[in-house]
Amino acid sequence: MKKQNAGLIALSIVFILMGGFSTIYNLSKYVSNRVFMSNAEKTTGYVKWIDHELKTWGHNKKASNKAETYYITVAFDVGGREYTREIFTGTYYVSQNEKVNVYYNTDKNGEPDKVVTDIDNDKRPYLTWPLILLLGIVLLVLTKKNIISVGRKR
Repeated sequence: MKKQNAGLIALSIVFILMGGFSTIYNLSKYVSNRVFMSNAEKTTGYVKWIDHELKTWGHNKKASNKAETYYITVAFDVGGREYTREIFTGTYYVSQNEKVNVYYNTDKNGEPDKVVTDIDNDKRPYLTWPLILLLGIVLLVLTKKNIISVGRKR
């Protein structure tokens, strides 16, 4: 291994670790929600409230320096009582009063214990992390085969 390629190898390992762990986490959360939804009780709720937050940073406040977050409150009834579930998301937008499927389990007191909505499940794993994983693998292979390198040739 050439000494100047150590940086590329380290960068590819960072990409592989970040992309791999994030991909596994997102997929496990998605599968866990799907399994829970197949066994849970189901009711119909509605979007009670939507709050939107836009954060900007930096000197120029360019479009690339912005992050959007939606705080969505879903209301639903279990046993004649209204409960709410707050969902934080940066990419999903629904309309106020829109109907939403709510899946839940109840505890020994009959109160909802775990709650998952269709909105939670629509937050599917993004392609960003698998692409970062793939980039890391490709970068590592190309570096190991000396197809790409960093530094001056002597």
